[in-house]
Amino acid sequence: MYKSMKVLAFIAVLVLFTMVFAAMASADIVSKSDGAHSSVTIYVPDNYAKIQWAVDSASAGDTIIVKDGIYKENVDVNVNNLTIQTQNGSPSTIVQAVNPEDAVFRITANHVNIRGENEQY
Repeated sequence: MYKSMKVLAFIAVLVLFTMVFAAMASADIVSKSDGAHSSVTIYVPDNYAKIQWAVDSASAGDTIIVKDGIYKENVDVNVNNLTIQTQNGSPSTIVQAVNPEDAVFRITANHVNIRGENEQY
């Protein structure tokens, strides 16, 4: 009887930790809705380690906030009505092209706003 109570307590603690970590993982993604469309704010590197991965998961109307740091990548932006901006301005956030023969941001969508990144080729 005592052993089965220990097993149940362990399972309860395990379930609690799983719920807490799942809530923490999604806590930084902020969702807004105007009734017709729900927009999301995605944080790099909190939600995605790379800007490209954030773009790949974004939908029209979303905002990607890029936190301070140096990001080495070429970003293909193919999502309409997307905003990509730095959290603290261009001196704090640098995006360097991995492939210097390609643009840092290659935009193939409409109404894309990029604010604050310090692009380096």
